[in-house]
Amino acid sequence: MRKFLVFLITLVLSFALVSCKKDDGIVVRFAITSGQIKTAIESLQFEERFEEMNPGINVVIVAIEGSYDDLRANTMMDINSGSATAPDLVIGYPDHFAEYYGGGALVNLQPYIDHPEYGFTEEELNDFLESYLAENRGYNSERPDDLYGLPFNKSSEVLIYNRTAFELLFEDEWEEKVPQTWDELEQVSLEIIDLVKAGKLDEHWVKETDGKEEGFLKVSDYVQTGKFAPFGYDSSGNAFITLTRQWGGKYTSRDSVAKGYAEFFEDGVAKQMMEDIKALHDAGIFNLAPNFGSNYCSDALKAIQCIMTVGSTAGVRYNESSDYEYDLGVAPIPYKHEDKKYVIQQGTNICMLDVNSTEEELLAAWKFLKFMLSSDNTAAFAIETGGYFPVRKSAFESERYQNYLTNPAEEKKAYSAAARVAQEYYISEYTYFVDPAFIGSSKIRTEVGSLFDDIIVNGEDIDARFEELRNDLYAFVIKK
Repeated sequence: MRKFLVFLITLVLSFALVSCKKDDGIVVRFAITSGQIKTAIESLQFEERFEEMNPGINVVIVAIEGSYDDLRANTMMDINSGSATAPDLVIGYPDHFAEYYGGGALVNLQPYIDHPEYGFTEEELNDFLESYLAENRGYNSERPDDLYGLPFNKSSEVLIYNRTAFELLFEDEWEEKVPQTWDELEQVSLEIIDLVKAGKLDEHWVKETDGKEEGFLKVSDYVQTGKFAPFGYDSSGNAFITLTRQWGGKYTSRDSVAKGYAEFFEDGVAKQMMEDIKALHDAGIFNLAPNFGSNYCSDALKAIQCIMTVGSTAGVRYNESSDYEYDLGVAPIPYKHEDKKYVIQQGTNICMLDVNSTEEELLAAWKFLKFMLSSDNTAAFAIETGGYFPVRKSAFESERYQNYLTNPAEEKKAYSAAARVAQEYYISEYTYFVDPAFIGSSKIRTEVGSLFDDIIVNGEDIDARFEELRNDLYAFVIKK
């Protein structure tokens, strides 16, 4: 039966290719977020180069202002309305794809991957990092191994720190003070608070207003006014999900893409984790961006309101300041238990959508998807963006990418350091994880981020807030 299906798909795609060649009006719409990704695609001329190789196919990049969630919401509107301008390709997370699957628009890529002429060979498919492929499976319970997406831009979280501040505070012992565990982070943070309060960072950075020097920045003043904490976590959602795992708890599970569960209510570990993190916050150690009066913890680090933050490898350079000169350091994120060194696997995948699409349009979209994921292109994209990683092993191992890791351009040094840390995760027994995607899993992620904010920023009661969330997520709590 499977051989017959592959033959049938092969036949259809072959006719589709003929039609594609005859029709000069094929348009492939590729929906992405604006900013770093759009800039890199334009710089690398993906559209122009592909169109030169494929006359008659025109690529239109649709860049959505805002976040990946904004892109998801916009795409769902296109799916639900049956829009004629719905994207053929779109980047996103597995839980976003689960919603597209529920809307009947997500295309199974396996027939295209297996196609003898236009697909991937077994060697080519094995060239993708398996952990990246795994998160794109499991959408169809009858064919759980079929791929409904392919990895596009991948990242992770790292500990980013003000290396200059560590050197000023701890002198020759500074490297030993970069924390590896949460217990070490607590201890070194208490030391940092005492040293900063004593003025050890007060005579280093000069304040300027309109180009005029106004004396030194007194970091000790931040402590007195409650605007300083040694550490900040940039993403509340990531913090809840990662730390629940590091503390030994479960986050979510699923029966199928249509039914999943919020597991973190069951064993009490997530609540204990929140109590421990709240204690760190109350001790003046752990903050979120709003605690600093900022949108991102990188803003606080740039203002010397904190000197350590966990953030995305894709955003490392946002921690570089134009006001104060310092060197950045990058290290693995702290862990709670030696056998639970979890770190989140981030970044988006790319999927195909069928919203009133023709076979010719789908084939054209597949060809552009495959073009972007060539070994050379994924290496070039990773280097151009800086903080994202290649998605293929051969790209990682290429001379070009290895040179980027060991001898980066000046403006890419922080990104290169972050990429080296991410490689270290693979060899130092860290566990990359991605939570199972199902319809509603994006809602759960949003809600746990809000819970984290409400407890750490707004001081809400932990027990009461968990009970409120249990009620809000009731449909995902009760197992049938």
